[in-house]
Amino acid sequence: MQIESMLDTRDSELAHAFIEAASDALVVVDDRGLILFANASAEALLGHAPTALRGRPVEELVPARFHQHARQRQEYVAAPHPRPMGRGLELYARHADGREIPVDIALTPMTVGGRRLVGCALRDLRGRSHGPEALRIQATALRSAANGIVITDRQGYVTWVNPAACAITGYRAFELIGQHTRILKSGHHDPAFYKAIWDTVTRGETWSGTIVNRRKDGTLYDEEQTIAPVSDEHGWVTHFIAIKQDVTEQRRTQSALAAALAELAARIAEIESLNHRLREQSIRDPLTGLHNRRFLMESAEREVARAARGGQPIAVAVIDLDHFKAVNDGYGHAAGDAVLRHLGNLLRRHVRAADLACRTGGEEFTVVLPGSPLSSALERAEAWRAALAAAPVDVEARAIACTMSVGVALLRPESETFEQCWARADGALYVAKQRGRDRVVAAEG
Repeated sequence: MQIESMLDTRDSELAHAFIEAASDALVVVDDRGLILFANASAEALLGHAPTALRGRPVEELVPARFHQHARQRQEYVAAPHPRPMGRGLELYARHADGREIPVDIALTPMTVGGRRLVGCALRDLRGRSHGPEALRIQATALRSAANGIVITDRQGYVTWVNPAACAITGYRAFELIGQHTRILKSGHHDPAFYKAIWDTVTRGETWSGTIVNRRKDGTLYDEEQTIAPVSDEHGWVTHFIAIKQDVTEQRRTQSALAAALAELAARIAEIESLNHRLREQSIRDPLTGLHNRRFLMESAEREVARAARGGQPIAVAVIDLDHFKAVNDGYGHAAGDAVLRHLGNLLRRHVRAADLACRTGGEEFTVVLPGSPLSSALERAEAWRAALAAAPVDVEARAIACTMSVGVALLRPESETFEQCWARADGALYVAKQRGRDRVVAAEG
């Protein structure tokens, strides 16, 4: 029998649309416990097609462990009365696949066409808290939580705490309940800090942050805290739930780690600086500040290869101070050092960034000139010679005239190494000295 047939014809379509649109599962059962009607939501909840349920005992929708259901149903039929939802009963329906689904059920007795029927509305409670057992489990979970949990009323007075909150604060539960949360204030924060928290939670928003609080014994501790407002059905905030975690040791560890990392970074920077200084010392001539012979040998082949790739010429100039021994013998080694520094400064001022100027011996210097053809290298070497000859070195109010001899060679990239080219430039230097010194000579070929 269909329930629609028992309704007035003109209301049947409207009633059918309303019943099918209901979000709750609706089932109508007669006084024998047989199902007369089920809406579409019943199929969604219970897994049975509505037409397949018609004429079947309602006990098929009840888990087998509720074996007294048939007797309880008969007692209800004998004395029917409306039973609304929300009475806290632990109720379950059986799905077509056999699993149990937590539900709340409202019962509505009615008489249609002289027959006594019961309308059942089933609401899906999956994912919701329901029943005393669930409440007991939730209460146990709250008490056992590792984080501190404090519940207050709207004014901030404590109504419940768990053991973890007591362990954090040092207070026993009875010492906190009834007290305002300001009992934990440390004085570390200004009024504006607390006002910002209060404004947030009273608007119904959750606040999260770190607060410095004071334990019962007076010690301060850092507490990460999340405060969630609880609102009633009208949206009015009635309580606050604070989830607390003592992070004092964690922060202390983090601070110590940060300090250790900063110290390590400083040590690494110091070591890198020392390594840099040591490296500079290993490749620099300490007297003139120019690169030394070691650096020349490390770098020359690289410069030669770079010039070869670019198809550029590369020249080598070897310089030697004339009569340097006479300077040392006549004026002393301090004067000789001053002359060497003077030449080093002169070369630094007159070479390009791409050039490589080195002190390669006692009074011998070498300059590598990438990109310079022989004519250009000779011109530049002549400029160095003239500049040195034109400016005597002032040592302790004495002007020491100095000259230099220079040999210049152009690398033969296809037939010689850098060292071979350097040797040819050194040979040209020897020729310059033979010809009377204070001159620039080009190597043959």
